[in-house]
Amino acid sequence: MLGIENENKIKISFRQLLWLTVAQLGGASILYLPGMIEAGRDVWISNIIASIVAYIVIFIHYLPLSLCPGLSMTNALNKYWGKLLGGLMNLYYALFFFILCCLVVSDVFYFGKITMPETPGYIFIIFFIVPAVYGVKLGLEVFVRLLEFLLPILIIVYCILFLLVLSKLDFGKVLPIMSQGIKPVLAGAIPNMNFPYAQILPVIFYYRYTKTKARGKSQFLKYTFIAIFLATVLLTFRALASVASFEEETLKTLNFPPFSTIRIIEVGDIIERLDPLFLAVFYVTTYFKFIITYYVICEIISDYFQLGEPKDFAWPVAILIGVSMPFLIPRFDVILAWVVPYFFVSLPLFAPIPLLLFITIKLKDKKHRKHKTVN
Repeated sequence: MLGIENENKIKISFRQLLWLTVAQLGGASILYLPGMIEAGRDVWISNIIASIVAYIVIFIHYLPLSLCPGLSMTNALNKYWGKLLGGLMNLYYALFFFILCCLVVSDVFYFGKITMPETPGYIFIIFFIVPAVYGVKLGLEVFVRLLEFLLPILIIVYCILFLLVLSKLDFGKVLPIMSQGIKPVLAGAIPNMNFPYAQILPVIFYYRYTKTKARGKSQFLKYTFIAIFLATVLLTFRALASVASFEEETLKTLNFPPFSTIRIIEVGDIIERLDPLFLAVFYVTTYFKFIITYYVICEIISDYFQLGEPKDFAWPVAILIGVSMPFLIPRFDVILAWVVPYFFVSLPLFAPIPLLLFITIKLKDKKHRKHKTVN
């Protein structure tokens, strides 16, 4: 219980929350172009449609947590649904985050193997996970301050890279828009819904660390919604640039279309081969996405058992992720194959569970107030 009391003293500002949300929607999503096979040149529209999921996930989880400020999602489930049912739901959340962490590590692992095939794969895992453990050990406020400092710089670099490629783009390739109708666009939106928009879920677990009294409750929604909009614009920008860079048939054969787009930058004989800068943005934002999700797993364990602090579970959780990833995701193609099934299996987490929890809290509080009035 002492650990939980200490955790409640931790506070992050709404500005930090904004950058944390943007980081959670970044990472490997800047490398891939989910939905390209289904939507073709209209994949950028699929991306915009899919972003609705992020707003829904945040808002529906906000509803129950706004009724019990200071409690984590884990504590709220235990308090209102009991240790057994609440524990099963917490395990469900923990498994979602665990698989997400494995997917994030696999992005680094397989991209590293593709770009540096002579380097043993475990080197990428070690050099990615160990700094994350160090970050969790230092504490939430420390890594959030680092994120707040670095992420704006990375976004500026990201935007400059895509501005430099503008002269090489042919936006005629974007046309005609939705020539095949709305169905391919909606089909392309499904993989985007999970990757990255539903993966915003860990952000709601940081609600307890914000200033949630009075006006602060609505501020949480305001800043997370602004962050979702910003991330959607940035990701749509990379989708449009990729579509305008290559013929549709060629684009569908590329593993990392945005990365291939950046590689065509050439300004005279002076500025070219700027893909290392793009890789820097990818690795750092992926690191932040991992640590944000990984911290939540440690927090769930700490809160459920009311034992210690999240940092006390950093090493066991990290080792389990590092060891499990190669078995759960043995090949590169498994990453993309998992996107849609992972989304559908996790659907109850995104809306039904928090909505039922909200109804439970409302009913129990109403019953409690009625009981007090009778007495």
